[in-house]
Amino acid sequence: MTDMNSAKKVEPQLEIALDRSRLPVSNLSSLLRVLQAALREVARGFDEGRRAFAGSPYPVLVTSTATEEDDLVLRFHFEDTVPSTPSSRLSTLTFTAFLEEFKKLYIGQPQRGLWGEAVVGSQRRAHESDAARRVDEVRMELQRFDRARLTFDRQTVRFEGDRMEMGQ
Repeated sequence: MTDMNSAKKVEPQLEIALDRSRLPVSNLSSLLRVLQAALREVARGFDEGRRAFAGSPYPVLVTSTATEEDDLVLRFHFEDTVPSTPSSRLSTLTFTAFLEEFKKLYIGQPQRGLWGEAVVGSQRRAHESDAARRVDEVRMELQRFDRARLTFDRQTVRFEGDRMEMGQ
């Protein structure tokens, strides 16, 4: 006998886990708006994404939710509007590029001093692109939560207050 769920193909998904013990609605609403804009901007940075967002109807960013331990987990993927089917390739390309932008952002962060302050002389650089600016806006939104985790394809970015760390 085959389990129906195990036979189902798993689509590539970007996952955001938020501490659900205290979840301000305004922070969540703002995160969703900023994330959608950032993912569209990142997608416009490569040929297939530009084509997908060139004309109406645009691909739709879809989310599903779950709870795991103390987290609210939001899972995102893109769907083609017609016939409302997952767009695995667009999701994979966009989420991979999105995490690459996070890596650049992480590497460019000023080094912290012994007590957590930015090292003297470190200046915030201008963003290299609109996509980089949008990804930085997502970072700022995630840092508004007590604890957050962003994951795609074994790449993870963790936030705890104003701290950000990357890993696999």
